Amino acid sequence: MFVRQWPAILLTLLVSCCLGGCGGNYKFSDDTYRPLGDPQVVNRGK
Repeated sequence: MFVRQWPAILLTLLVSCCLGGCGGNYKFSDDTYRPLGDPQVVNRGK
């Protein structure tokens, strides 16, 4: 029975990993946080 469930388990694991990466580095909302590659660090918030 477990043999027929492994594709669903694998798909669930893959989707959860992909969706977990979508949140990326935009979780924080403080004014000192700068996402990677953001060149406007000096003028941020003006």
